[in-house]
Order: sequence, then C-alpha cells, then structure tokens
Amino acid sequence: MKLNHQYHHIAIYLRISQEKKNETEETLKNHREILIGYAQSIKCTYDIYGEVISGGKSELEDRKELKRLLSNIEEYDAILCFELSRLSRNGLISQTVKQHSIDYGKSILTPYHEYDLANNENDRLMFDLGSLIASHEHSVIGKRSKLNKIQMSKAGLHVSGNVPFGYVRNNTTKRLEIKEEDAKVVRYIFELHSIGLGSFKIRDILNSEGYKTSKNNPFGLPTIKRIIKNPVYKGTIVFNDRKRKKKNGKFIYEIVDTIVVDKAHPWIISPEEWERVNQDRIARANNASIIREKPACKTGTTMLKDLIYCGICGRKMSIRKDNKSSTSYTIKRCEYLLTDGVKCKNSGIKLEFVENEIHKEIQEFKVKLIKSVDLLESNDFSNIEQQLVNRLNQIDKKLEEVLNQEKRLIDLAVERIFSIEDIRVKKQNLLSLKQSLGVDKNKILKELNNHSNESKGEKMNGIIETIENLKGKNAEQVNLTLKTFINKIYYSRVIPEELLVKSTRNDERRCYPFTLEIDYKE
Repeated sequence: MKLNHQYHHIAIYLRISQEKKNETEETLKNHREILIGYAQSIKCTYDIYGEVISGGKSELEDRKELKRLLSNIEEYDAILCFELSRLSRNGLISQTVKQHSIDYGKSILTPYHEYDLANNENDRLMFDLGSLIASHEHSVIGKRSKLNKIQMSKAGLHVSGNVPFGYVRNNTTKRLEIKEEDAKVVRYIFELHSIGLGSFKIRDILNSEGYKTSKNNPFGLPTIKRIIKNPVYKGTIVFNDRKRKKKNGKFIYEIVDTIVVDKAHPWIISPEEWERVNQDRIARANNASIIREKPACKTGTTMLKDLIYCGICGRKMSIRKDNKSSTSYTIKRCEYLLTDGVKCKNSGIKLEFVENEIHKEIQEFKVKLIKSVDLLESNDFSNIEQQLVNRLNQIDKKLEEVLNQEKRLIDLAVERIFSIEDIRVKKQNLLSLKQSLGVDKNKILKELNNHSNESKGEKMNGIIETIENLKGKNAEQVNLTLKTFINKIYYSRVIPEELLVKSTRNDERRCYPFTLEIDYKE
C-alpha cells in the first residue's frame, strides 16, 4: 500500500476480545508481529498499546490502554491498528477516536488502508462506514449468541462458561456428565451440611482432609456456599437472560427472563435432598439475622474501626461487641485461609489492650515527628537535596546529548553513512533511552518536592497538632482523626499450640503478648 504521507513515529494499538474463544494471547502476538513488521517496512519508530477487552465496551474509562494512547496522541504521527474493529466496535468510542485524529491532525493506519481523517472527506466517510459495520456486526453477533444460548438452555444443554465442580461437559451432546471423583466431594459437602455443620466448618474439614477444587486450590467459603446453593446438582439448568442498562450513572445487568429446565442432566444430589438442605440453609440464615449483632450505627464506632489488619495474612480484622459486656469490644480471631489452605492462626484479644498500646505508639510517633521538624529547621537535609539536584543536572545533560544525537542521525542519513534501516534502529534506541531518562527525571523531581523542608515541616506540625487534640474526643471522632495520618495497623498474636490447649482463663494464655505495626501515611 502506497502512503500519501510520510510518518516517523507511530502508536501501535492492539486489542483482542475477551468474549471470543478463538482469540487468544497467540492472536495478540500474531497481530503484534504483523504491525511491528509493517511499522518497520514504512521506516517508523513506534510505541505499543495493547489490551484484552471487549470491543463493545461503551465507556472509554474501561479501555485503559486506548485512553492512554489518546492522551499521548500528540507524540505520534499516526495510530496503527490491525483493522478498524480493533479500535472499537462501539460507535461512541469510534467517533471519539475519529475526533481526536481530526483535532490533532493524526492519521489512522491499517496494513491495508490509510485514513487521513483531518484532510480527506472520503477517508472520513470510509472510517464512519467501517465503524458502523463493526458496531452492527458486534450487535448482531451478540443477539445471535444470546438467542443460541436461550435455545440451548431450553433444550437442557450447558451454555455457561464454567463447568460446575463435580461435572464434565460432553462436547458432542453439550450436556453435563458426572465426574465421579469430584462428585464424591459434592455429596460429602451436602452430607456435612445435613448433620448441622456450617460453611466454615465444612471448609476446614475438606481442607484438613486434603480435598482440592477443580483448579487444585484449597476450598474457600464462597466455593462451599456456591455449591450448596447451585440447583445444577439436582439436575436443573438455570439460565438468566440479562439486559445491560445504565442506572445511576453505572451499567448494570437486569434479569429480564429466567429459564429453568429440570432433569436436564444426571443429578449428584437428589432433588428432594437438595430442597431439604437449602430450606435448612435459608432457615439458619433467617435465624442468624435475628440474633446477629447490631450494626456499628447502633452499637457505636470504636476508635480503631476499619484500621486493624491481620499481621499474618494481611486481611482486615473484625471488631465485635463482647458478649459478656455491653460496653467492651473484642478483636475477633482471624479466620481467613492462607495460600496453602491452612486457617490463619492470628488470635483475637480485648480491644482495650490494643487501644492502650496504640495511644502509647502515637505519643512516641509524635516525639519522633518533633525531632524530625527540628532537623528540618536546622537544614540538615540540604546535602540530600544537593545530591538530587546534581543527579537532575546529569540527566538533563544526557537528555541534551540524546537530542543532539537525534539531530546527528538526520545528517548521517543525508550523508548515507548508515543505511535507512540502521538509522531507524538507532532512532528507536535513542527514543527508548529518552523515555527512560524522562522517567528517572520525574522520580527525582518528585523526591525533590517531597524533600521541601517548608512543606514537609508544615505537614509534620499538622500531624503533631492533630495528635495533641485527640484528648477529649469520643471514639468516633478519634477514629476519623486517626484515619487522616494512619493507613493500616497490623496486629499479630499467634499463640503457641501448647498454650491453646489450656483453658482461656489460664493466665499465660490470656496474657500472651501481641505486636503492632502502624503504617503511617506519607
């Protein structure tokens, strides 16, 4: 294809659909090789933007790489894509890309066509027609796919993406068939639930006995609950026909019809047993909602609400009202699973012990801040700042050298000392070096900004004043104040096994120490 314009530096945009099963990472790799080869054939340097996302996404916010490309569009002479549908199958986004190309005078290229949208009315028309066809094709494919799924569901065939644990999908008949090895685990789960065990206990039993999910992972609470609630195990197929619509500024999926087909495939749990277990599950949930403790708005907010995190697994820890007192609280023991399937062993404790320690830690932090402010005021950081300035000057010199080398490349090309291909490779290398130096420069500028004595001192003095004003505030006010300068508080208390077998009234167990690590905001 003969180009009407000469291009030097272009943006390559790559996208494969997450909805199409025939499009894989291999497809993305193939497209990348084709476009890089094309960029090299027209003697262009390039930057690559790639993502795996549906082309029908109607919000530019969802298309992070495309959004980044458009924000950097002034750096390039053109946008190169495999075909127009790769930019978008959504009319709104296609027109956004088109308008950016017109406003900034940038062409859109494919290996087969050059769209000079800023200067050529015919190219604009061709672009609009191509985008319209891509959008229409996306809509038609979506409707056809949904109708096909509805018909298959009514026939009792499996149309969902994931095959439920305990089954395999027969690709010939499109029906689910029992995988006996996993089906035994499903029956075991229902059996344990039938004797009164909850999801927590069932999870612990399965993991302690070495059972694994289909992905060879330990069982988690969501998996257990999903298995118990899933009607597929009584031989029933359920398909929800959903419609995508916008509500309160966000897209949601609204169920417009539900297709239920009984006896669609062999059941692992008899329909009678499944109904009995799920009625029991609902009854337990209703009973729990009656006796469940009141929300924070009724029981009161503690000073450490949403700040305590497990020092072992990193998850947020729960704070609950003490059953033996109407005013005191307890940090509940951590019950999350670690990556190896073992339950986290971080024990709980009365909240007041942790609160007392936090007060001490904050006062020590205040003393450190006061010392830091004194250091800042005595200009002890001037040497660090000078080092940063020196590094910044060195980078500026290197950037100037790169610019001179780029200018020299033009002379070398004119004098034909190097081949065009050698010039292109050298220019790409210089471009990469310039980008790397630019990143380093921004980091140093950020460090210099952070080392500004005046602004840093003001911030520290503000925190010192905030800590001093904590006295006299209620728990909710203290909680809000702590969140202004604390990110997280990591709490750890792993009691040895030999102490756990002793009574909770045992002094050694009851007074076993804990550690805290406070993550302060910068």
